[in-house]
Amino acid sequence: MGSVSDSTCEQWREALAMHLLGDQPVEEMTGLLAHLDGCAECQAIASELTETVAMLKYVDRSSVEPTASVPPSLTGRVLGDLHEVGAVERRRRRRIAAMTGLVGALAAALILVAVFSSSHAATPSERAMALNGASSVSASALLVKQAWGTSLQLRESGLPGGHVYTVSMETKSGRWWTAGTYRPVNDEAVFATMACAVSLDKITGVRVVNSAGATVASSQDASYPSVN
Repeated sequence: MGSVSDSTCEQWREALAMHLLGDQPVEEMTGLLAHLDGCAECQAIASELTETVAMLKYVDRSSVEPTASVPPSLTGRVLGDLHEVGAVERRRRRRIAAMTGLVGALAAALILVAVFSSSHAATPSERAMALNGASSVSASALLVKQAWGTSLQLRESGLPGGHVYTVSMETKSGRWWTAGTYRPVNDEAVFATMACAVSLDKITGVRVVNSAGATVASSQDASYPSVN
């Protein structure tokens, strides 16, 4: 059997109720019976309605009190109150929606302010610098922010071994601060950690100077002596 739509069932259930109460035209009985024959749900409802209607004959109509009449003025007043309550509720919901939108906009603005402020006010925790030198020299420095100043991790290769080299950091004032010294062995690559009591945000450059006082590698552009 095919499925029956809810709207069709609703129409036939109304016809079923009218039939049980004696108001159903005879010419519509054929369609009603055909529908009941193919719809299990309506069959169950028909059974329940049949039992309910059968119980009505035991009710003493004289014992049923008449329904109290409602004055038209009270009806109008109640409907007016309901209308006013509905209007107040709609206005309240609109205010809540407006406040929600305002709070959301303020929250978004505060987030943008926080992101904008942090992106401009916060200083980086580390900075990498490439050091230039003679063609045979390769060097770089990683500056890391510390509570007491700045640590420096130097990687260098190409400078002659057996010599002492001094690493310094330049500040914005143009002054150089010594971070440490190192001595390469047998021209091997060097990885050394040094430190300076100057804060990272004040450091503008790094250089390596040989024992003769000549700069052999620097983060700034310059001419460098050849290395032997």
